[in-house]
Amino acid sequence: MDLPLFHTLLSPNGQAALVAAAALGPTEAGFLACFEKLRKHCPPDLAKVAIETVLLRERGRVKFSLASRMYFTREVLEQASGEVVSRHRAGRFRAFARVHDLCCGAGADSISLATVGCQVEACDRDPLRLAMASENVAAHGLADRVRFASADVLSSVFPDAEAGFVDPSRRDGDRRFLDPDRYDPPLGRVLDRFPPGFPLAAKIAPGVARSDLGRWDAEAEFISVDGELKECVLWFGPLRTTTRRATVLPGPHTLADSGSVSDPPPSDIREFVFDPNSSVIRADLLGLLSAQFCAAQVDHGVAVLTGPQPADSPFAACYRVVDTVPFHLGKLRDYLREHRVGRVTVLKRGVDLDVNAITRSLKLDGPNHQHLILTRSVGRTVAVVAERVRYGESPGGFPRAGTLG
Repeated sequence: MDLPLFHTLLSPNGQAALVAAAALGPTEAGFLACFEKLRKHCPPDLAKVAIETVLLRERGRVKFSLASRMYFTREVLEQASGEVVSRHRAGRFRAFARVHDLCCGAGADSISLATVGCQVEACDRDPLRLAMASENVAAHGLADRVRFASADVLSSVFPDAEAGFVDPSRRDGDRRFLDPDRYDPPLGRVLDRFPPGFPLAAKIAPGVARSDLGRWDAEAEFISVDGELKECVLWFGPLRTTTRRATVLPGPHTLADSGSVSDPPPSDIREFVFDPNSSVIRADLLGLLSAQFCAAQVDHGVAVLTGPQPADSPFAACYRVVDTVPFHLGKLRDYLREHRVGRVTVLKRGVDLDVNAITRSLKLDGPNHQHLILTRSVGRTVAVVAERVRYGESPGGFPRAGTLG
């Protein structure tokens, strides 16, 4: 889509095409069939973009509550943070009257910043994205709180603002970059445009190398949503509150570096095993979590904890251990069959095993379900048969399923 075609989509004829496209109930697989129907009533280029918009709005529902009224390109939608994350981030900017939204894309962060009361100075060098962002902000009833400008973040003169947020592109076509120097624009060059201590936040890839995190005097907050690691945010100046932070959404639940916890030595598998949230692992806060749980890692370099007591926490899945033995496929198969286990949920942590091949080889049959954790414990590969203790549930009363010899 280009800017003139987007303006056509906003016209009465374009809006009628959108309504007609939505009525067809398009899917990715059925795109061509829907296009052939719609092109009989409107120009082909308008028919194509109307169907594309309906599809993107449907995909956008997992990120935005008003997706059915918003506009995206595929790239912008893929890169945009969902509103759960953007509203969490925006909370730190609440005290600032005027905030930059640099590389604003489709306006998701402008919307969240405006929602918490900020006046937003939004900019992007792509005129199509700016036009979409303007429409999306208006759809949320926030047009009076956001001002848009076509600007190059590396060269344009910025209007006055008290704080800023930047979301540089981390991809080029199908290629994705972890190195902040390869972002567009490069993160370091954006940071150089602001004085030391300026309240600034930068969204970066959650897989960023720890060596890159050490380049800047900033807090690194790793954010997960519904168990999936979504992003890392660098907080600069007075927006910084610690060194590393893990945040689990919805909640928010947050775990911050205390700077005084050392990792205990690895332990044999105890009565409970914990699978930490990915945000905790990336924030390098396993030591802090193990201290809170009175637990230890099962082995060096393995992000699994074990301890004598359960822990009701959003930062780790808790499992009651039924049995633990050195990994042996035949014995494991016999045990699961004896206990009529017909379905297993397999977690692989720190071991090089083919989970699909193992699951096929077990050839299970029965009404029961168990969790199977394949990991290392003090240098040995082990199989842990376990029962999940759901967050918010009492772990008491789970019966032992037997002993695996």
